[in-house]
Amino acid sequence: MSTFASFPALTPFFFDHWNLSGEDAGWINAAFFFGFTLVGPLSTSLTDRIDARGVFLAGCLMALIGAYGFAFHADDFFSALPWRFIAGAGLGCTYMPGLKLLTDRLPPGDQSRAIAFYTASFSTGSAVSFLLVGQVNLWLGWELALISAIAGPPIAIAIILLSTSRKLMDTRRPWSQIFNYMPVLSNRFSMGYILAYICHTWELVAMRSFMLAFLAYSHSLTEAPAWMDVSVITAAAVFLGLPSSVLGNELSLRIGRQRSITLVMIICLFFSFTIGFTAHMPFVFVVAMAALYGVMITADSSSITAGAVGSAPADLRGATMAVHSFLGFGGGMIGPVVAGIVLDQAGGPESTMGWGLMFISMGAITLLGPFALRLTRN
Repeated sequence: MSTFASFPALTPFFFDHWNLSGEDAGWINAAFFFGFTLVGPLSTSLTDRIDARGVFLAGCLMALIGAYGFAFHADDFFSALPWRFIAGAGLGCTYMPGLKLLTDRLPPGDQSRAIAFYTASFSTGSAVSFLLVGQVNLWLGWELALISAIAGPPIAIAIILLSTSRKLMDTRRPWSQIFNYMPVLSNRFSMGYILAYICHTWELVAMRSFMLAFLAYSHSLTEAPAWMDVSVITAAAVFLGLPSSVLGNELSLRIGRQRSITLVMIICLFFSFTIGFTAHMPFVFVVAMAALYGVMITADSSSITAGAVGSAPADLRGATMAVHSFLGFGGGMIGPVVAGIVLDQAGGPESTMGWGLMFISMGAITLLGPFALRLTRN
């Protein structure tokens, strides 16, 4: 996931360097998740037939190609799109297939805690990417910052080769059924969680796509000390998603999954409706708001994914994860574009009103989440 923040961590720079609008930035972020959304379901479906290990390794190679192309061949809006698409496709071949790789190697029983730690790694990878790209940019310049992101996929390949071995499939779905998603779509328990995941990912991806740029805007308005680097702050806010996701799953085990997810979505709604309008306030307060938002926005992630996977039959887990990622990150693809359009129409990246309305647009979608969860009730 070192390639995740190659663009988001440098958005303020690219606004000026490539003369981008908010909508342009939204589309470049969307290209990454379009690759994820298009390729992810196909690769994840294959894991019902073949070992997910091979799919994961192929995804790392795609991520490597995307990172290399963006570093050396992207020089404007249009040339950035295909390389971000390829990098996103690489993530699509690793995220859910990686979860399948994990669950296939776990003993039978409740796997929700393992799934919680795995989904929390998405936040960890995102945070490390923001920190890596941001700090290399600060000390060595933006070109070396983009080159540094190339290092992640080879390291991931080495880890998988050293720590796992091939595994024979216990149950193999027939090739003729490998892309048949009707059993998943007709499973209302899984679909309730999947529809809630669309709302969750829409807000999550939009927030992470623009949070650094918002903090940079707020930093410029206030007398914040120079040592309060926005890339470090963004990385810290995103990294808080790791304990948040794990603890969110623990909360769902205690008070019930539907109740826990609904509570988190309501709290996130408060932050999305207020944070954008705090840009002129003391920067320490803005940072605290961003950190709390980073905590809450991931607190229901593992609970939703564990619910979707846990409600699927063993031979349909790959297909369920495929639909889960396709529809969920379809929302993640649309979210940044809508947010960018709202930002432009409401005043642009130099307007507090623009940022305030943009955050409202990305959070309002979560109002639909609790209604989707009604499908999961017995």
